[in-house]
Amino acid sequence: MPDIRVILVEPKFPGNIGSVCRAMSNFGLDELVMVNPCDLGDDAFRYAKHGRFVLDKAKTVKKLDTALKGLDLIVATTGRPTGSDKKFLREPITPRQFAEKYSGTTGKIGILFGREDYGLYNEELKNCDVLVTIPTHEINPIMNLSHACTVVFYELYAHGQKPKRKKLAGSTEKEALNKIFSELLDEITYAPHKKAKTRIMFRKIIARSGLSTWEFHTLAGVFSRATKSVRRYKVGKD
Repeated sequence: MPDIRVILVEPKFPGNIGSVCRAMSNFGLDELVMVNPCDLGDDAFRYAKHGRFVLDKAKTVKKLDTALKGLDLIVATTGRPTGSDKKFLREPITPRQFAEKYSGTTGKIGILFGREDYGLYNEELKNCDVLVTIPTHEINPIMNLSHACTVVFYELYAHGQKPKRKKLAGSTEKEALNKIFSELLDEITYAPHKKAKTRIMFRKIIARSGLSTWEFHTLAGVFSRATKSVRRYKVGKD
């Protein structure tokens, strides 16, 4: 099982926080970071039960950026996916698909769970590489925070007994690849009004692929050579 950091974004109910801690302890997780949480009170510790040690060592931060530092892969969860291929921010996979792809990798993975009422905002989703949603019935599609956490944690734990497969490309490597791709878009005079969405699409594709370090170096080399070739062509043409 990879190194997991659970991140709760502005949780509103102490009981939910405690229940999340209990679920984390059930599946061998102990790193919790909370962004602007409610006051914990007695309920949080009461609901945590045997997971109280998770709550005792949990960190509280004011900004999401602080909670995301040091992560190689950032995973967001949502109960409101989209059916449109053009809305890249809300193209989800299931917890099982996520676990099958990433449970055997190395690296630091952060899993974000949003507010009980509004979930994660689009600006927050832009920070994430992968989006996960739990298939539910249309009568009541939105799960309780701690219940949703439990499903995701279970899938990771169940698949995490397999041997490690490959080393994930880290955040620095992925950002470097995004920059190289962006430079290529500029060199081929890609339509300016399409660049922003294309960059987001490329980032999501790379994240979903579970890019290894070897694959990163291969792609970076290809895109760099393509960019240099276009530049040489432009010089020769002038």
